[in-house]
Amino acid sequence: MTNGGRGRQSTPLDWLITLAAVWIMTGLFIDAHQHLFLAVESFINPWHLTLYSGAVFAAAVLAVTIAVNYRRAGGFWKAVPLGYGQSVLGVAGLLIGGACDAAWHAVFGFEHQLDLLLSPPHLFLLTGLFFLITGPVRSALARPDAKDLLDQLPMLICLGLAFEIAQFVTQYGFYPEALMRDRPLSQIEFHDEQFVLSVFLFYRQALEIAIIIWQSVLLAAAILYACVGKRLHFGAIAIVCVVEKLWVGGELSTDIAALALVVLASLVAGALGDVVVATLRPSVRNPNAFRLLGFVVPSAYFGAYFALAVPMFGGTWWDASFVFGAIVEGGLVGLCISQLYLAGARAVPLVGKS
Repeated sequence: MTNGGRGRQSTPLDWLITLAAVWIMTGLFIDAHQHLFLAVESFINPWHLTLYSGAVFAAAVLAVTIAVNYRRAGGFWKAVPLGYGQSVLGVAGLLIGGACDAAWHAVFGFEHQLDLLLSPPHLFLLTGLFFLITGPVRSALARPDAKDLLDQLPMLICLGLAFEIAQFVTQYGFYPEALMRDRPLSQIEFHDEQFVLSVFLFYRQALEIAIIIWQSVLLAAAILYACVGKRLHFGAIAIVCVVEKLWVGGELSTDIAALALVVLASLVAGALGDVVVATLRPSVRNPNAFRLLGFVVPSAYFGAYFALAVPMFGGTWWDASFVFGAIVEGGLVGLCISQLYLAGARAVPLVGKS
C-alpha cells in the first residue's frame, strides 16, 4: 500500500477504504433500522460492533499505509497518500464520535425514532465518516481518467455512500408516500371530519413534494459531480444511483417490495443517465448535454417510481397533476443543480486571474 495518487489505476488503498466504507455503512444503517423499529437498550450490540470494527479496520489500513510511506516521505503528512489527508482526520473523528456516543448513551439513554438523527455524537461521527469514505473519490479525481468501469468502482461506490450519509441525516425525507397503500382517509367517506382531513392532506402533500425536490437534489448533485471531474464509463451513473438509495431504502422499507421499487427506479434512472453520458459526453465543456443529464436522471427516477408502482403496488393515490408534476419538477430541480455546477466551473478561471 504505497502512495495512491501517482498511478493510473485504483490503488489497493482505494479498494480497502471502499471495503471499510461498505462495512461501516452497513452497520450504521442496520443500527438505525433497529432504533426505528425495535428497542435498543445497550451500546454493545452486533450493529455497533459492525460499525466500529469497520472504523478500526479503516484506521489500521491508513496507519499501515502511512508507516510504509513514512521513511521515504520524511514526514507524517507527506506520507499520507494523495487524497487521503481528510480521511485521516475523518477516521479520527469517527472513532472519537463513537466514544462520545457511548458516553452520551450512558447519560441520556438511547434514542428511538427521529431523535437519533439529531444526537450530537451521531452528527460528529457522521461528519468524520463522510471525510473518511470520500478518500477514494479525492484520490480518483487527482489521477488521469480510469481505463474501465472496474477501475472507477471505488470512486463510484464511495461517492454514492457519501450521499447516503446525507440521506441518513434526512431520512424522514426519503419515501414520498405516494403508493396506493399510503393513501389518506377519504374526505367523502369521513364527511364529518372533512375539515380536519383537508388540513392533514395539505401538509402531507406539501411534505411529499418537498421530498421529491430533496431527492432530486441528491440524485442530480451526485451524478453531475462525477461528470464534472471524470470521463465516466458506461454503467457508472447506474452504480452511483443505486448505491445512493440502497442502504437508506433497506433501512426504511418494511418489506422487500418497497426496497425493490427503489432499486429498480434507481436502475432505470441510472441506465438512462448512462445512455446520455455515452452518446453526448456531458461535461462543463458540453453544457447542454450536462443540463440534459441533470434533468433526465431525477425525472427518470420518479417516472420509473410511479410507473412501477402500478404493477407492484396497485398504483398511486396521487392525481395526474401531482404525478406528472412531480416527474417534471424533479427534472427541473436537476436542471437547476446543473446550472450551479456550470456557473461554478466558469467562475474558477476568474478567481485565478484576480
